[in-house]
Amino acid sequence: MPHPRQISLGHEEHAAGVVASVYRDVRVRMEFVPAIFKALASDPDALVTAWMQARALYDDPRVSQALERLREHARPCLDYSPSGDVSATVAPFVDELPVLLLIVTSLGLTLDGALRLRQPPPRDLPEPGPVPVSIVPEERGEHRLFDEIRAVYGTEHVPSMYRALAAREQLDEPWAAIGPFLDGDAGRRLVDSVEAAAAEEAVRFPEVAFFEAERTRPVLDQFRQALPRNLIFALASSSR
Repeated sequence: MPHPRQISLGHEEHAAGVVASVYRDVRVRMEFVPAIFKALASDPDALVTAWMQARALYDDPRVSQALERLREHARPCLDYSPSGDVSATVAPFVDELPVLLLIVTSLGLTLDGALRLRQPPPRDLPEPGPVPVSIVPEERGEHRLFDEIRAVYGTEHVPSMYRALAAREQLDEPWAAIGPFLDGDAGRRLVDSVEAAAAEEAVRFPEVAFFEAERTRPVLDQFRQALPRNLIFALASSSR
């Protein structure tokens, strides 16, 4: 039974029609379908427009410098050396979280009116079909630390990174090292700073503002809350 506080996610094996098309297009670029798109899957029109904006950012070669700046900005100074197993599990998230933070910030700023709406590009998506199986594991049930993570994050969902660590029984170590930092004053200051840096980077790309699904704001706000914390955690959990 789903946890009562959990955002509903449309998983890959249940994707059909345009949702499957979007997921297949995502998988051309990423090793997994990020939870933000799974959370929008119940609203296919919103999902498509969000993905059009996300894809325009993902495919823009100018974005690489912005992502490197975000990585450097979000890297915390913690006395923690992750195990090799933990570092390997978070590696796909270290790669993708900077662009996901930029994407979700851009979507939010578009809803906020900070970026002027533009005409979206054509929906040139793959045909619907099976979504490639991800190499990233996912614990879809509950873990004894998930409620604590929700409380520290102030969200109703548990990010995919923590579900991947839980699926491999690796969550306790990094959360014990990094969770108290995220829950403390220094961590909150860094989160605020990363949020501001992401907004500064997102406004550099005003031409990709296509998203206007105001009805999705409650879901989007959850991810705007989570992603700066996710990036900080991933960088602290990585040996890179």
